[in-house]
Amino acid sequence: MIVRSLSALVLIPLLLWLLLAGTRDMLFVLLLVASGLLLWEWLALRARPVVLRIFLPLLGAVWLLLGTGYGGRTDWIPVELAAILFALLVVAVAEYQRSRVVSDLAGFRFMGVLYCGLPLLLLDSIRAMEHGGRLICLLLFVIWATDTGALLAGRTWGGSKLAPDISPNKTWAGFWGGMVLGALTGLGLGIGGFVPVISPLAGGVLGVVLSFVGQVGDLVESVLKREAGVKDTGSLIPGHGGLLDRLDSLLFAIPIFALYLRLGANGVAAGASPFGP
Repeated sequence: MIVRSLSALVLIPLLLWLLLAGTRDMLFVLLLVASGLLLWEWLALRARPVVLRIFLPLLGAVWLLLGTGYGGRTDWIPVELAAILFALLVVAVAEYQRSRVVSDLAGFRFMGVLYCGLPLLLLDSIRAMEHGGRLICLLLFVIWATDTGALLAGRTWGGSKLAPDISPNKTWAGFWGGMVLGALTGLGLGIGGFVPVISPLAGGVLGVVLSFVGQVGDLVESVLKREAGVKDTGSLIPGHGGLLDRLDSLLFAIPIFALYLRLGANGVAAGASPFGP
């Protein structure tokens, strides 16, 4: 617990500084590095050690998507995704004699590109918006509050298990504790005017929705790890495990948050929204 807290005390201030005082370019470099680490851990769920001849082309595919979004040519992304999928199918067919699977192998790799690439692409798009750094901070604060609320409520009240076959330590008390603290955080940030375009009502609603989606993401990764027979996806962050372990909730919440912003709600300009024209 001490190591976990020390890791957070070091990393969180650096991340907040980057979002509030740094530039989009600086965040983009961080996203490129993060995408590589996430993809490495994703591939390690199926095979250890990770094979470089598989990792490097997939990393190139993820970076292609990120670079396309960064360059403002998001209209190319559907074509790129189709090309990546077809290429992965061809590779899986070529490996059929050894692996005896095609759809499962290609599907897992393509899912890795999507799971480790698209949320980060959306995060960069949000950063490009007005108040983008603060919007991302709001998202992070809600997710962190959810994790904290779930941990405190689960340890305090315990009670019936949320999904014992998936994650035996998670309880309904923890789930509701996370939802409540996530909602209060969103509401508080809205009342305080942390992001001018997010009203108190919108902040509270976002807190509830993002908290729920984040906890679903946590459960989804628990299933993936259980299927792979591992406790953590890695050991990159002391006390937290791998980067996938730390970002599982966030990766699920980013698309929902981006969708809200894409709809132009609460005065967010639709033209500056993620994947806008």
